[in-house]
Amino acid sequence: MSALGDIFLELDRRLTGIDGIAEFERMPSGDPSSVPALRLFDDGDEPIDGEPGGVIMREIVSVEGFVEGSSGAVAHDAMLDLHAAVVFALCDDGDLGGLVQTIEVVDQRRVEVRELSSVRSLAFAQNFAITYATVRGNPAARA
Repeated sequence: MSALGDIFLELDRRLTGIDGIAEFERMPSGDPSSVPALRLFDDGDEPIDGEPGGVIMREIVSVEGFVEGSSGAVAHDAMLDLHAAVVFALCDDGDLGGLVQTIEVVDQRRVEVRELSSVRSLAFAQNFAITYATVRGNPAARA
């Protein structure tokens, strides 16, 4: 498996391990059918630095979280708790168990009210930046 494939497997493992998640999907083609739910998106990577024989890459991933209820303190608190659990699960050790150089929250947390299968929900989206090293000319190989 590629270096990036291993990183996504670890992201999947950590996000599915969050207590109370009813549904998780990486690169979904539609909205979740049950909540609380998490979605993981690959927003692409780019080289940010080079070194002899290797390249440092920066990958952006986005996590979307959904909770039931569109308004009020209870729904908002549930969304904030889910967001905090996601950040902790992904960033607690800072390097995804040694798979990457860094992982950190980037950009503003985005919030919206959505309707999922006639059920109103609150949703957030949060971007994370991951830096990792690959072999020059072979992005599948870890450096």
